[in-house]
Amino acid sequence: MPDDNDNRTAESSGFEPARRVPPLTSVESPGTAARDDDLHIDFGELGDVLPSAIDQLLDADGSVVIVLDRDGTVRTVNPVALRVLGATSSDQMTEGSPAHAMLQSLLDHVPQHLLTSTEYGTWQGDFDHTDEVGRALVFRATVAVRPGSVDSGDDGYIAVIAHEVTAARHETEQLRHRASHDPLTGLSNRRQVLSVLENAVARQRGDHGHVAALFIDLDRLKYVNDALGHAVGDRLLVSTAARLAEAVRPSDHVARIGGDEFLVVCSDMPDTVTALELSDRIRQALSGRLRVRELDLEFSVSVGIALSDSDTLSLADQSAASTLISNADTAMYEAKRTGRGRSVLFTSQMRSAARERTELAAALAQAVARNELTIEYQPVFSAVTRRASATEALVRWTHPTRGRIDPTTFVSVAEESGSIGRLGEFVLRTSLTDLRHWIDQGLVGDDFTVHANVSQVQLSSSSFVHQVQTILRDRGVAASRLVLEARESALVSSNVDVQRTVRALRRIGVRIAVDNFGTGASALSVLTDVGADYLKLDGSLALPSGSSDADIRLVRALVLLAHALDMQVVAERVSGAEQLKHLRAAGCDFVQGHLLGIPRPNEGQHPAPRWPEDSQS
Repeated sequence: MPDDNDNRTAESSGFEPARRVPPLTSVESPGTAARDDDLHIDFGELGDVLPSAIDQLLDADGSVVIVLDRDGTVRTVNPVALRVLGATSSDQMTEGSPAHAMLQSLLDHVPQHLLTSTEYGTWQGDFDHTDEVGRALVFRATVAVRPGSVDSGDDGYIAVIAHEVTAARHETEQLRHRASHDPLTGLSNRRQVLSVLENAVARQRGDHGHVAALFIDLDRLKYVNDALGHAVGDRLLVSTAARLAEAVRPSDHVARIGGDEFLVVCSDMPDTVTALELSDRIRQALSGRLRVRELDLEFSVSVGIALSDSDTLSLADQSAASTLISNADTAMYEAKRTGRGRSVLFTSQMRSAARERTELAAALAQAVARNELTIEYQPVFSAVTRRASATEALVRWTHPTRGRIDPTTFVSVAEESGSIGRLGEFVLRTSLTDLRHWIDQGLVGDDFTVHANVSQVQLSSSSFVHQVQTILRDRGVAASRLVLEARESALVSSNVDVQRTVRALRRIGVRIAVDNFGTGASALSVLTDVGADYLKLDGSLALPSGSSDADIRLVRALVLLAHALDMQVVAERVSGAEQLKHLRAAGCDFVQGHLLGIPRPNEGQHPAPRWPEDSQS
């Protein structure tokens, strides 16, 4: 018979009394069994003989303690367990009751062989439970099984200790989510999508079809951030992410992998036609005019597409996934290089071309220091006085092993690689130095100007105006003697920071020319929005050989429009006497081209040559 102290222990604990049970020893069992040192509670002398200190500790800790017969009958339960199970006594935990169902749900997680084993064993794991008020809770349980003994007449028992880990589970899930998702858009991040792509490649081996990666770049996001602030840019990214998720198929996986870069992984792409159709749908969903802070901004996306092939699938999963992303990235840059707002499918030739451009970019970065760059000048004549009134500075690059590099090629490489700023600075410093020399030598008149080309990247830089002012001051040249030429695509109305730079340049006296007008989809709105000083008609528009009467009338109309906007017109690429005659008759103010003078280096050549005799008209 238990002594008085034993009775007091049972009553103070709140446990419902049960018969004395033999000590339970923790041992390993196969499968998901816990290690001995994982079980910190000695279940010996449970029930009516549970030591008071352990009893109070378990209650204070909020631990659930339940002891059951091997047949599932509840023998001992503490107050915490009753509260969690929504019961007031063990009598309410009979088979069929909600409390018993919850307990059975826990035991269903325990391997069956452990519950029926004739050896000692333990199991640890988490299980979910919804309490009486509907809260979803998570508990971490340790279940210990003691087999019965025929000799002692003991049937054995199952002991459960559990404690709530809901908050810890949520915190773990949040940490896991933050590690694998972009915090701004909620999309997967680069780490997560790389894992998704690796799994897709692994599943694809031996199957028909392809794994596809679509690399998407949101054009001109930097301009929004610089002009309107990152808060506006962030809202644009969130909106883009939502529209992108709606545009793809249910089986596709969308991720944000960089500032303005997204990736779509398609694990079941049947062919290139379907990939291009998906890409077109994405571009339509993400492109168009968007009104931001009373400004109508035109947005577009460039998409690079890469599909798995035998070469890709011959690589290890991680290498294959990285290669697909790299190929899609290469195709995306090809789309941006060839006009933006396009979709380009990766080809093996692009890889070698990308390698070539990378090598070219590295060489270009050293070209200034190695004196490989030079300037050639092409005269610009007044169509009225037939006098050379300006010259255009054209940069040339002679590589020590590759020879003369096409300017179109290395200028675009400079824009992509970030070298355009240094290249442009070289052109300005050299040409204005030469102009200062010509002025000092009395070789040019007071109104003679130098034209220099600038890119959208330069005009977007907040330091460009200061750079121009510094060079003009250092060379002692008036700002009115400098004309900066920019393509009309660089002067689009939605580019707020370019507009700001252009206005600042004109305020200090620098003149602006819209270059190559007439190439691509020219917009007359650029003429009114920018407020330039010169309009340079591209050679394809400047009445080349074979032009019709309608072409002549079009040029006359453009000249009249430009004059109405206080702009002077320069006709480029003039190559024939008949062409020159029509351009002068149409009212063009200036003419430039091989007929009048080819680009030449500054090697003793007069900067203001005479009007060629064979071009008299």
